[in-house]
Amino acid sequence: MDAVQQQLQESVKSEFPASLKEPILYFLEAPGKKIRPLLTLLSCQAVGGELEQAMPAALGVELFHDFTLIHDDIMDKDDLRRGRFTVHKKWGEDAAILVGDLLIGLAYQKMLQCEARYLPRALNLFNEALIKVCEGQALDKEFEGREQVSLAEYLDMINKKTAWLFKLSSQLGAILGGAGSSEIAAMENFGNSLGIGFQIQDDWLDYAGEETSLGKKVGSDLKLNKKTYVTLKYQEVIAESSAAAKKYPPRLSDYHSLVELREVLYELGIADQIQNLIDYYIQDALDSLEKVQTLTDTNQLFQLVTALRHRQS
Repeated sequence: MDAVQQQLQESVKSEFPASLKEPILYFLEAPGKKIRPLLTLLSCQAVGGELEQAMPAALGVELFHDFTLIHDDIMDKDDLRRGRFTVHKKWGEDAAILVGDLLIGLAYQKMLQCEARYLPRALNLFNEALIKVCEGQALDKEFEGREQVSLAEYLDMINKKTAWLFKLSSQLGAILGGAGSSEIAAMENFGNSLGIGFQIQDDWLDYAGEETSLGKKVGSDLKLNKKTYVTLKYQEVIAESSAAAKKYPPRLSDYHSLVELREVLYELGIADQIQNLIDYYIQDALDSLEKVQTLTDTNQLFQLVTALRHRQS
């Protein structure tokens, strides 16, 4: 990922005003996981393409992702990202909004460097993903003000907000690698299932993770009254059991101790149910790859999925 990191930083033009250049470089220097560009590059490789064919799109999806993170941090009022102060905390909201806007502009600039014969389809998918991610973010914020949100509604929201960009990343890699329709469909399903599993795992880590690993405060979603798979599953379990309803508070936000909260999640079997659901989506992603015999090199994709399943941040 050194090549991706280097080219991301080279995207920041010297003629940019310091008020833009400094916060962008600050953000890009933070050690992110670079999952989405990896998906693009490795998906291209899996269908027999060369990594260079997918590099513009890999950079595009990472800049797209960075744009969403900076704007998310503003809306969620988060102080930390990747173990450092967020852009809006360090430079103010006005600067952070501009930085996010510039990043999505740079993302399109990179996408325009994709091979001409694939460009219309690639840009259409990129545009569609941007719209879906915005829809997902709108639903996420809407849910904060709602008393009742179903698990089905929640899964629809994370499909748009998180999984769609995973799906885009793997789709673009396959398309730019010259894949056929069955291979592209396999990569689409792979990215989508991986993205859903990744987000549910993220929800779980907000309760079960460690602050030093996460690079942000543990329990931050709960403090913002965010609806996550964990909070909604807890409410469902309590609502369906009169015995549990008598013994436990109706919502996770009623707990004052994170330690006690974790114990209850294990006691009610919610922790195991969540882990099983994550495993289901991860396996579904892997099954998508195994169904297509024409994929040539999936070893590194399998390694990436394994690493993500066992991540602590």
